[in-house]
Amino acid sequence: MSIIRKSSNINDIPAYDKEYWWAKTPQERLAAALKLIRRAKTIYYSNPANPPLGNGGQVLKSDKPIQRRTGLP
Repeated sequence: MSIIRKSSNINDIPAYDKEYWWAKTPQERLAAALKLIRRAKTIYYSNPANPPLGNGGQVLKSDKPIQRRTGLP
């Protein structure tokens, strides 16, 4: 699966994605969850303004969001 969709509403996720996910073994689902957690931490650490996470700390959102461009030049 190359596209990762995140939704708090389970009805937003297509049925074939649900079937794909639940066809995986528990070990495969844990491996996928670990991959997502590592990806989130990589993104979090790429912003030097974010403080370091403690041992076992979770990335919920950026502590110091990066200012984004508004409009085109």
